[in-house]
Amino acid sequence: MPNTKKETLKKQFHLETKSPLFRQTLNFCERVADSHANVLLTGESGCGKEIASRYIHACGRRSGQNFVAVNCSAFTETLLESELFGHEQGSFTGASKTHTGKFELSNHGTLFLDEIGDLSLTTQIKLLRALETKQIERIGSNTKREIDFQLITATNQDLPEKIRSREFREDFFYRISTIVIKIPALRERKEDLPALIDFFFQKLQKENGITIRALDSAVKDFLFAYDYPGNIRELKNIIERMVILSQDGIVTEEALPTLYNICGTAKERGTDTFSSIIPWKEYKKKSEREYLKWVLEKLDGNVAEASRKLGISSRQIFNKIQEYQLR
Repeated sequence: MPNTKKETLKKQFHLETKSPLFRQTLNFCERVADSHANVLLTGESGCGKEIASRYIHACGRRSGQNFVAVNCSAFTETLLESELFGHEQGSFTGASKTHTGKFELSNHGTLFLDEIGDLSLTTQIKLLRALETKQIERIGSNTKREIDFQLITATNQDLPEKIRSREFREDFFYRISTIVIKIPALRERKEDLPALIDFFFQKLQKENGITIRALDSAVKDFLFAYDYPGNIRELKNIIERMVILSQDGIVTEEALPTLYNICGTAKERGTDTFSSIIPWKEYKKKSEREYLKWVLEKLDGNVAEASRKLGISSRQIFNKIQEYQLR
């Protein structure tokens, strides 16, 4: 694919990047686009797996055909089967007319199955057969229909672990994962934060009819220091909150998401880290303490390992342990 087309598509999908890691990911997407291989996209929730799937489709020879997306967790087992395979009129109660399934709609194009880890074992068997034979039958029909599409699936779950716990079929896993591409979390590509922050501010100002003239320094510090466990989706939500809560075109500390706990332990304990708006320095101190405590607990108190993972010296960690009176 010519470089000019790639750059145009990256701009269209807002995938322009300064991150070497994400640039490599996009390169993998471009290389599989013209293949017939089944692609599995992995990565945390909100990191952009569907956007990556649409980019693969747009880069490939099927770009002029349908891109059909299905969220597997949005349907019950029975409804999902009907959604994928289709059904004939009268094939079951409520089937008042013939329904063309997503397999048929994606013929010669791309079928994207999101949240593939939520499929039941029964549905996995049916999909496996369809992928192996490249044929499907609508519910209530004995007519076999030939299908040809590129399959892209996505999950934020640990599928090998689900295989070990017998919640996911090993043969189905190997069928869908000819090529596995990991989409990096936002905290792994922070070089792209400035452009993403600017993009969402521009987009959400327009959508809400609000003009932002300035950001308090504490707000800027937060936006660039926060790790975004919810990734790009969370970044968008935070900026939308800031735009809506701005006053006279200025985003102040009042618009900061005060109940976010960096390590997530507060919600797990069923308590809030903060009960009201607090000074920014206090917020940073509380968050840093909780995060360091969580890291040390995860690593069984191994300061050397914590030093390596956090990218700071053991001496700094010991100083923080003393400062925050951690065990």
